[in-house]
Amino acid sequence: TIAQALGDEYIVKTGEELADEESQSLKEGLAFFNNILLGFAAVALFVGVFLILNTFSIIVAQRTRELALMRAVGASRRQIVAAVLTEAVIIGLLAAVLGLGAGIGVGAALAAIFSAFSDLELAAIGVPLTAVISAFVVGLLVTIVAALLPALRASRIPPIAAMQDVATPDRPLTRITVAGALVSAAGVTMLGIGLFGDAGSHTLWLILGGVLISFIGIALLTPLISKPTVALLGRLFSWSVPGKLGRLNSGRNPRRTAITAAALMVGIALVTGVTVILDSAKRSLAALIEDNVKAELVISGLQTGPRQPTFDPAVLDKAAELPGVAAVTGLYVDFALVDDERTYVFAPTDLAGFREIFLLKMTTGAVDQLDAGQLLVDDTTAQERGLTVGSTVQVQLARGERTTYTVAGIYEESDLYDGYLLPPQAATNFTVPQPVQGFLQLAPGATVDQVQPQVDALLADSPEVAVADRAAFLEEQTGLMDQLLVMIQILLALAILIAVLGIVNTLALSVLERTRELGLLRAIGLSRAATMRMITVEAVVISVFGALLGVVVGSGLGAAVVRALRDQGIRHLVLPWSQMVVFIGLAALVGVIAAVLPAIRAARLNVLGAIAHE
Repeated sequence: TIAQALGDEYIVKTGEELADEESQSLKEGLAFFNNILLGFAAVALFVGVFLILNTFSIIVAQRTRELALMRAVGASRRQIVAAVLTEAVIIGLLAAVLGLGAGIGVGAALAAIFSAFSDLELAAIGVPLTAVISAFVVGLLVTIVAALLPALRASRIPPIAAMQDVATPDRPLTRITVAGALVSAAGVTMLGIGLFGDAGSHTLWLILGGVLISFIGIALLTPLISKPTVALLGRLFSWSVPGKLGRLNSGRNPRRTAITAAALMVGIALVTGVTVILDSAKRSLAALIEDNVKAELVISGLQTGPRQPTFDPAVLDKAAELPGVAAVTGLYVDFALVDDERTYVFAPTDLAGFREIFLLKMTTGAVDQLDAGQLLVDDTTAQERGLTVGSTVQVQLARGERTTYTVAGIYEESDLYDGYLLPPQAATNFTVPQPVQGFLQLAPGATVDQVQPQVDALLADSPEVAVADRAAFLEEQTGLMDQLLVMIQILLALAILIAVLGIVNTLALSVLERTRELGLLRAIGLSRAATMRMITVEAVVISVFGALLGVVVGSGLGAAVVRALRDQGIRHLVLPWSQMVVFIGLAALVGVIAAVLPAIRAARLNVLGAIAHE
């Protein structure tokens, strides 16, 4: 057979086996992406809980007399709870049907777009049974959980309330504040253990659980914070009567304001936190390259496939001969088995150039060049493995046989490189025996403007290779972070959109609840325009309050993660002040937009009909 003829050095597979492997690999990659999307969907559902909770709370408050009358004619507390939860079940089922239909439509549209812009033809759209079941289970569960507290509150309405016509009294905030403090403490504790402790395989779940519980705790504390904060923000608009009325209205019900603002807080907090982490990572990477890489020009291959791009090492030999170039080194990288442990290995094309450009510091041993069978190892790995100069290790590269290497020296670990450094001859047995990057250090007096055109001319016959200066190289390295940030912001926009709908919904129900009050205001001289301004001020104050809360919480969360990642090289904390200001400004704009429909409805109320409204 072919396998026997080629020997053990090669792997022979049938076309069907290769197709199955590629299909499985694609499924694994899509599963990871699917989990990410599910995470953002969970955030959207979490924000949706605030919207549903607020809606049922307002509806129960508006129907106080009706529910009290039901109690007066014999309905039990359990029946009241069942009635409210039945409404929640119906709404949940309707939402599940609409959500499932919208999801199928979006999926079909995305598949059509993907097929139109790629050579891959997708199979017919299929809807798995698990997706249908999940849609109904999640829709019902989320709605019922969100409606449970309002349902219990409705069951406590006394029958005597049917004979009263008074506003619902404000409940003290003591219990919700204590609960919020306890829940927040639990969330922060989980976060601390996950970020700074040693939780092993449970680390990710501790962090995610800590974030979720912290958000719930902060949401419970928000009513306590909302009253003074909303009053302070509202003073910006108190120069006019509509502005003063809007300020008072936005602070008259701390719980309602808090729930509405908390929904917006979650989305903005996550966006702010991710921005802090990625901006800090970019600044840290820039500082790392600036302090540890003394190369003015970088040569690299262009990305043309799934593997890391490489180029012909002969390019580096030619570059070393150019006038104005002082040192050149390239890097081969791969994974190997060292004493049967899979680890990262790399090999510079020229060790002397590597030491000069990357400031390699030897702690033990002095080696200018490595001979075949020699290697260097960083001090941390050497200490962990008990290696000293003269120790031997067994190395199995991607090709060839297992080889014994002798430790010729130990170098100081860097945030840029660590592990086993092999001689350039070993790269012939790497998976891809070509360098992934080349670094050029210029001679004293030489400038990038002088040397880069010469390197470009040298690479004229090598279209797969490009050269960049330090600024362009850094931009290339951080470009992925910028793309990731944009993608996360787009996905989190769904949660923010739901929060905006929550503001619209709260204002609309509030206008309905205050119909008589609005009619009286119109009757004593408040114009339609002033009524609209009053509603708009309410929306803007709530939106800005939610944004401020989100920016503060997100900054704290991001700073904690950056601090926890200090040992991974993220040593600079960057707070994106300009973006925070933009978030708050956009929140104010969102408030104006969210107020349009409720404000128009309030302005169009019939004055006499509104006064007679019960």
